[in-house]
Amino acid sequence: MTAQGPKQPRPRGQQRPADDRWRSIGREFGLYTVSELAERLRFGAPDNLRARHLTGKAKVLAIADKGTFLYPGFQFDEAGARMVPVVKDIVRQGRLSGWTDEELVLWFCRPSKVLQGKRPVDVLGDEEAILRAAEEDFPGGGSSRNS
Repeated sequence: MTAQGPKQPRPRGQQRPADDRWRSIGREFGLYTVSELAERLRFGAPDNLRARHLTGKAKVLAIADKGTFLYPGFQFDEAGARMVPVVKDIVRQGRLSGWTDEELVLWFCRPSKVLQGKRPVDVLGDEEAILRAAEEDFPGGGSSRNS
């Protein structure tokens, strides 16, 4: 490897490789700030304790972006004003296996062999299928359920 000079600033408009994936996820499911999340889930004012409590428990997937955190919308049941229960299990399994939140978000949005090419996000209502896919992809993460 050759020595290079100081890193040059990235030209405006030049994208990092993952940017398109995050934009795609944002268009399809939404990527929300904690204030937007509190509003969408009807938690009240943006600084509402319940919203901070939900995001502070680390059961929620968050992506760091320019000094703030964005929360993918697929993990929330807006009608029930809560997090989709199976997502909490997947977050726990993935983190125990050493996966980052960004990797877990991408896992939810990537087709799975175990799910016959469907994405985990597309079958959130089939808890057993998603857990089987997670057990296949997150070895060593342990499962709170036995299949």
